[in-house]
Amino acid sequence: RHVSASAILSSISKSCILSFKTQNVRHLYGSAVLGLDKYLEQREKMKHQFGDAKEKFFQRISQYFNTDTPGMVFTEDLKHVAYLCEDKDSDIELVVKMMKRFNQQNKELRFGTFVFGPVVLRLFYHLKKPDAVLQLFKDQELDGFFDQFSSYQIAMDLLFKEQRYQDVVDIFNSMQQKQLYGTKYPRECVVLALGACYKLNTRESYEYALKLIHDARSVGALVLRKGLAFAAMLAVNHNEPKVAMELLALTAQLSYITVRNIRMMALADLDRVDDVFLTLRSIIHQDVPVQSRMEQQVCQQTVDKVDECLLRLGDKEKTHIFEQMKRALRENNHLCPQSLDDLLCQPLLTRPTPKDRDVDRTAGSGVGGTYTSGYRAPIRGASGVRYPVRHRQGLGDVDE
Repeated sequence: RHVSASAILSSISKSCILSFKTQNVRHLYGSAVLGLDKYLEQREKMKHQFGDAKEKFFQRISQYFNTDTPGMVFTEDLKHVAYLCEDKDSDIELVVKMMKRFNQQNKELRFGTFVFGPVVLRLFYHLKKPDAVLQLFKDQELDGFFDQFSSYQIAMDLLFKEQRYQDVVDIFNSMQQKQLYGTKYPRECVVLALGACYKLNTRESYEYALKLIHDARSVGALVLRKGLAFAAMLAVNHNEPKVAMELLALTAQLSYITVRNIRMMALADLDRVDDVFLTLRSIIHQDVPVQSRMEQQVCQQTVDKVDECLLRLGDKEKTHIFEQMKRALRENNHLCPQSLDDLLCQPLLTRPTPKDRDVDRTAGSGVGGTYTSGYRAPIRGASGVRYPVRHRQGLGDVDE
């Protein structure tokens, strides 16, 4: 379906009515992970380079589209416009026209060395244009333009930041239909989809999240710890503590603050207060440096869950023990000032190093096996054993 530039502009001007609470604006990935920091640096360089000549440059480019046969859009020109574009209707309209023309001529000429999808989406992220992004992804004239995992990650993070959670899921579904680079489950996009499901907090989103994790793991795709934590908390919210426990068992990072707190909440819902006490004692009695104490903190929401459990059980002795534990947690600064929701939605500021990557405890070789993100299975053939070259389209592939 063709979407005109004017339609995109009109969608930008419309105020979006949100049905979500506008508390804290959150996103799941920091600017360095999304490449926004380098994009903004390049914007400043380009702005300084062009100076007052920017308007004349834009006028000259606009003339290409004032005839029945628009001229060819060159890579360098589109680069410059993508970095110089301001929050003005005329600027945005020019960018959209150039994108469409560039996409068309690349299909005709069958070549093109620069991937523009992520760059343009960083522009719209910077300008805070979620409606425009949705229109661009639906435009048939731009088919293939955003066929990179990084483009979907940037778009989904912007929509998450703007609390457009259903749109995040819809964009993820459209990406799955394309099955880019032979997979339907790029890790960062799966995290964003699961985060959106957690935020939607409906029964439908809960069932969607469970199916997504099941389908991903059935083909050997790794679901990151952050995504599993979103789904586990969603399970707790929907009174499914056993499911939450099963989800948390899929990550090796059981001592991580969100995983530990959600696990204690699920145990409390299951009336397994003795197991909760074991975890709390390990936190209270473990001698750790101050800088490492973050992982040993307990959220107020977790404390409240245990209080509810003890009230339900009516066990005075265990209630007394827990009161002593709460005092010890306060005195040793083990009570987390942040909510569990804040911790779950804390953005990843840097790309994880290989040693920090998640390990799936059961995927790959069956229950009890391990599957690491960097492992490459050998391929045996007539020429001997070789290891496949794995190139995953990423955010760094478009930076020059």
